[in-house]
Amino acid sequence: DKTRALIRAERARMEETLAGLGLRVIPSEANFILMYSTRDLFSGLKDRGILIRDCSNYRGLRKGYYRVAVRTKEENQKLLEVLDQIIK
Repeated sequence: DKTRALIRAERARMEETLAGLGLRVIPSEANFILMYSTRDLFSGLKDRGILIRDCSNYRGLRKGYYRVAVRTKEENQKLLEVLDQIIK
C-alpha cells in the first residue's frame, strides 16, 4: 500500500510537471507515463545518460511518443530537470 501511494503521488507530480513543460501526457494508473513531444527526447536524454522508451514502434503510436517509468523521487526529479534543459 505504501509503495502504491508513493507511485501515485510521484506519477501525479511528474504528469503535472511534464504537462507544464509542454508535453502531451496521456493519463495512466500504472507506474509508467506515456507522453508525446515533437522534440527528439530519446536522443537528448540518452546523451545525458538517461534512457526512456521510444514508443514509435507501438501499434497505433508514431514518432514522438515516449514512455517513462515512475521511480524514486530523486530519479524522477533528475529526469524532469534534464527534460527541462532539453526543451528550453
